[in-house]
Amino acid sequence: MEIKALKEFTPIPFWFWNDELNEDEILRQMKEMKDKGVDGFIIHPRKGLPSSIGYLSDEYFHYVKFAVKMAKEMDMKVVLYDEAMYPSGSAHGEVVKADISFASKGLNRIRKDSVIGEKRIIVQTIEDGEQIVYTLEESGGTIRGVHPGEDDGEENAPKSADLLNPKAVAKFIELTHEKYYAELSEYFGDTIIAFFTDEPNILGRNAREDIIPWTEGLIDEFKAAGGKEEDLHYLFEDTASDISISTKRIYRQVVHNRLANSYYKQLSDWCTAHKIELTGHPEKSTDIGYLKYFQRPCQDIVWRFVEPEDGHAIQGEHSTMGKCSADSARHRGRRRNGNECFGCCGQRQDPKLFTEKDMRWYLNWLFVRGVNLIYPHAFYYSIREDRGDERPPEVGLNNPFWPEYHKMSDFIKRMCYLNTDSVNCAQVAILCGQDTLSWKIAKPLFTNQIEFNYLEAELLSECRISDGKIHIASQEYSVLIAEPEEYKALYESDKSLLKEFEQSGGKLLIGGGNDRELLQFVLNSIHRELTFSGDTYDLRCSHIVKEGKDILILANEGVESIKVGCKPGKYKMVSMWNPYTLESRTNVENITIEPCDLWIMELEMG
Repeated sequence: MEIKALKEFTPIPFWFWNDELNEDEILRQMKEMKDKGVDGFIIHPRKGLPSSIGYLSDEYFHYVKFAVKMAKEMDMKVVLYDEAMYPSGSAHGEVVKADISFASKGLNRIRKDSVIGEKRIIVQTIEDGEQIVYTLEESGGTIRGVHPGEDDGEENAPKSADLLNPKAVAKFIELTHEKYYAELSEYFGDTIIAFFTDEPNILGRNAREDIIPWTEGLIDEFKAAGGKEEDLHYLFEDTASDISISTKRIYRQVVHNRLANSYYKQLSDWCTAHKIELTGHPEKSTDIGYLKYFQRPCQDIVWRFVEPEDGHAIQGEHSTMGKCSADSARHRGRRRNGNECFGCCGQRQDPKLFTEKDMRWYLNWLFVRGVNLIYPHAFYYSIREDRGDERPPEVGLNNPFWPEYHKMSDFIKRMCYLNTDSVNCAQVAILCGQDTLSWKIAKPLFTNQIEFNYLEAELLSECRISDGKIHIASQEYSVLIAEPEEYKALYESDKSLLKEFEQSGGKLLIGGGNDRELLQFVLNSIHRELTFSGDTYDLRCSHIVKEGKDILILANEGVESIKVGCKPGKYKMVSMWNPYTLESRTNVENITIEPCDLWIMELEMG
């Protein structure tokens, strides 16, 4: 089949506006991007922007409007970023300036006799014979600003806002989104396609360590969910009793629900009403529950949390982020899902060093997991003085492989096209919570080329059971694996659904035991489409159906060559093609896949 490099699937880089701006330079860089096959960008105010160009000021919007106008003329797409700089939600501190009560908040636990000054007391209890009060206090949190003196720990770092307070979030929308719309409404839904929100943090950065996220009215929601005032102390203690675990679970759910409705839903509703999409990502790599509010759900590869060395590609919570966004999109009917990738992912010996092969490794890691929208972090407007030292690597106009970047952008477009409007053929689902995705269950599946998807417990009520399979959206699963804690937390109605699944012939495994036992259970429960031989530990695969064609994506996730033999099962491979180098092969029985390589195999029924 033809795999196309279409504009719709362009990389959309973060474009760091981090210096004095002028129209000639903005246009020059836009033409450079367009020439290299980059047909969109995110305008990202960044550290280094001079104070003379105030965030959301008339001067600032002069350049924003110029860039958007030129984008329309050049047939490029624009994603607006909702903060200066991050995390999102404070409008560069203006939310708190508008109302000091909108500053981010937390709950503190102190002895009553140590209270100094006026405090907003939420609860008073007697604990071990002492009077204890729980007080609502400012977290002291900030964000990273864009102007001099506004970075972490600096005097003018903007104050973070109370994202659990719907009125504070409404003010954020008024100050930011409504301002952009007032200035640029004619471009919304055409040239401007989305707003990007970036890792909102309830307490803010550099917040006090003696408090936990809280806001006005949350105690009522905590108690309504089954929490007790006398058990609040468990939220401040590192204990693992049944009551402690239950109290902490209730608290996490209450905070999750409040942030979901106060922040994400408000932003999502605003974007829908203004004919654009909400994109971006939550704070945690495993925050799959919040992604339902995004029309373009995303995650964020940063700080080499994922890398080819030391097994980090498939172990640890961050190793789940590629599947997190892709599987949320699959099950919730979202056409695109993305990743803000490459930030602080330079090589260990030199954070600024990021080669063509480095980029390909990270892209392959994402593509074989189903990601189909790439937000490169970042293209720097300027690397003057120390600007290139701020969260490198630079992966755009100032990178040594920029002259050949068209090859990379075409590769990205081909793979995003392939992963869009296609269905993956996973037979296995791993049950997950709103922020708990098991990498331990996933690891032996990855290393044995068994495709799976994370299925949110919240979505079980939308599933249909028939012929021994769980059906949801375009997916169907004959095997479901769950960690005991995830299964225990299910509603009785969901447990009944899974019992029905088993009775109809489906395979349910609660707790994987050791890797060998889990693997054997799965192998006994599925049909193998193909069987690979050789040292396949670092081989990853994804079987998809695109435009009626069966396609296998194979990627080498290791640092050594992989020699693979392929034995036909239900399918046989008839040809293979490299979407980066454009090399093709017809001898597919014994193949070698080099590090940082990804191949597309066309399959036929065996």
